[in-house]
Amino acid sequence: MQLKWGIVGTGRISHDFCLALLTCNAHEHKIVAVGSRDKSQAEKLVQELKLGDDISIYGSQDEVLQDTKVDIVYIGTIEQVHRDLCIKAFNHNKHVLCEKPLAMNTSEVQEIIEAAKKTNKFMMEAIWSRFFPIYNYFRDAVKQIGIVTFVECTFCVRGLATGGCWSLLMGIGCYPIQAALIAFNHEEPESIIATGHTRELNGELTDRMITITLLFKNNRMAVLNCIGEDIEAINSLKIHGTEGVISMPTHFWCPTKMTLPNDHIVEHHLPQTIKPTNYTNSAGLRYEAIACRDEIMNGKTEHPFMTLEHSLQIARIIEEARKQMLTPKQ
Repeated sequence: MQLKWGIVGTGRISHDFCLALLTCNAHEHKIVAVGSRDKSQAEKLVQELKLGDDISIYGSQDEVLQDTKVDIVYIGTIEQVHRDLCIKAFNHNKHVLCEKPLAMNTSEVQEIIEAAKKTNKFMMEAIWSRFFPIYNYFRDAVKQIGIVTFVECTFCVRGLATGGCWSLLMGIGCYPIQAALIAFNHEEPESIIATGHTRELNGELTDRMITITLLFKNNRMAVLNCIGEDIEAINSLKIHGTEGVISMPTHFWCPTKMTLPNDHIVEHHLPQTIKPTNYTNSAGLRYEAIACRDEIMNGKTEHPFMTLEHSLQIARIIEEARKQMLTPKQ
């Protein structure tokens, strides 16, 4: 059965998601509607990617949600409107895949979760990392290294802090956090400690370089670095256990390679897209789309790799880290 997608928003990530969808089986996935607040942008996306003459093109986001042809909406807008769009989508009988961060705070995430459960629709935050084939090796390898004791991860998006990103934690914080939580099997940390540098943006204080330390019981911890400076960095993940170490030496959030406990390297190459993508390895967005369809076809409303509770836990950690970063020091 073909899953019919409506695309809400026409920015760079939506562009890449459409390209990734086009690498999927056409009998299983089809884009049927695209909407933007500026209809010309929706028309441009459809024409540029040659999505077809039968696609509905809208000059508003709400019209995509109301389109009866659409089974599931991909929400690729700014996070400030995620909550309202998700809830509207549910009320129009749509499943939802929503870009990260799912919402502005834990309260909004909880509202989305309640609406999803009330309407019995599939809902997932688009933490695409978790659906890369390499993450299957990651989940298996974590079970082979004894007790996970220390996780270290660095994620740097060069120039992000100086390029107008309103919050580094909201923009990229979910990536090292979600990886650490897989390693610790989504155990709740006993303590969250956030340190780093802030800056003023449009008259308000915001985070620009952060280290989050998650402390778990029995002397275990994760040290997670989020950086947006104009520097070179190796975006790596390393997980230390009592019986071995596993690592993703680069691109841990969209990996094509990792090192297993026996130093064996596994690789998985991505398919080619018909046009270049805006972001690294965006062809891998296909895997979260495939995962959504698999669960929907099986009558499920969540995916076990990225549940609603997982989204809430990630949001809690980010919210606490931002609170510590932005609270004036005495």
